Amino acid sequence: MSEITLNVKGMKCGGCKKRVEDALVSLPGVSSVKIDLKKGEVQVAYDETSTGPEQIRKKIGEAGYQVA
Repeated sequence: MSEITLNVKGMKCGGCKKRVEDALVSLPGVSSVKIDLKKGEVQVAYDETSTGPEQIRKKIGEAGYQVA
C-alpha cells in the first residue's frame, strides 16, 4: 500500500470535495481518500499494483480540478 498527498487547486466547498472523492474511489486500488479543503490537499492511499500517481492526477483533472 502506498500513499500520495497532492495539492489541488479549485476545491472550495463540500460539493468539490465530494466530486474529487467520488472520482478517486472509482479508481481500482484506491482504498481511502482524505481531503483538507483549507490546505487544498488530497491524500490518497492506493495499491500500487492497481493504480499509480499518474492515474490519480488524471482522475482529479477529469473531475475538473488542477493538481499543482
